[in-house]
Amino acid sequence: MAYDDRSIKPMSASLMRARIATRVLAGMYENAPTLLTSAIRLSVELPGAASNSGPPFPFTFAVSPAWCSGLEGARLVGAKKLDVAWINPSIIVTMGHLGKGPFRRALPLRALAVFPSWDRLVIAVSGKLGIRTMDELIEKRPAVLASVAVNDCVDFAISALLKAHGLSLDTFKQWGCTIDPVERPSNPRRRDGIVSGEMGMIIDEGLDSWGDNAVKHGYVFLPFSQKALKKLERYGFQRAPLGGGRLKGDFDPAIEVIDYSGWPIITHEDFPDELAYQFAAALEKIREEIPYDAASVPPMSALARGSEEAPLDIPLHPGAERYYREHRYL
Repeated sequence: MAYDDRSIKPMSASLMRARIATRVLAGMYENAPTLLTSAIRLSVELPGAASNSGPPFPFTFAVSPAWCSGLEGARLVGAKKLDVAWINPSIIVTMGHLGKGPFRRALPLRALAVFPSWDRLVIAVSGKLGIRTMDELIEKRPAVLASVAVNDCVDFAISALLKAHGLSLDTFKQWGCTIDPVERPSNPRRRDGIVSGEMGMIIDEGLDSWGDNAVKHGYVFLPFSQKALKKLERYGFQRAPLGGGRLKGDFDPAIEVIDYSGWPIITHEDFPDELAYQFAAALEKIREEIPYDAASVPPMSALARGSEEAPLDIPLHPGAERYYREHRYL
């Protein structure tokens, strides 16, 4: 006989153990996060039972910078191979929803919430090179050590950014550059290279982990050409000023780069309304206790509506939207 837990009581032994397990896991991440991986996949299953149209609802919630927080995460949710995923940045889910950029077709993505994370995709060069624009970079063809991001959240964006300027990583190699690929913006080799001056160029996002250090050591953030920005906008990106966020420095307001802000939590259009509603309710319950990639705890309305630090350009899931409207966050 197939196991079916739909008749269990609200505080049955089964639910007690499940609740304890999730809280122990959360406590371990609070106490010793570096002992654990950042790749998390939580699965709520119906052991031995076929899927059904009513509660309880089986679903998966995945968080992993390695395999499901970028393009692949959006595709897995769109294909309903994952039910909920946390994506970085917001522009990925916007492109997926519209079927633009790296997505060949529109995906049925819906938002449950969006978290703040102000960021930009940039190209920074050592001030010793005397380069102030992309045109000067192309003209001087400096043979430098270049720290370049390599991960599913940004690979496609760097490729598009360089292509819009008539460049590629192979172009840099032809100039004599040495490419140092890094998976995380906070890579120690990058940090040490900035301090020593050995690092001639950085292409990445995640400015909170290296941007201020680069400013302190005289690195120049190159404005993207208007022609390239128009190409990138047609591809699906959105331009944004370099200054005005967490990056400290007296930046020219005319310097425009690519917006890379936001951490949206997404699902697909067939995710049960009841679960989406309860997701939003649970988020409100813990809102003031959880960490944010921002200077302060955002109001619940910002998680529902989006903000400059957290763009939200795809529809909310109807269940989550119902919760936000009932509680006047929309």
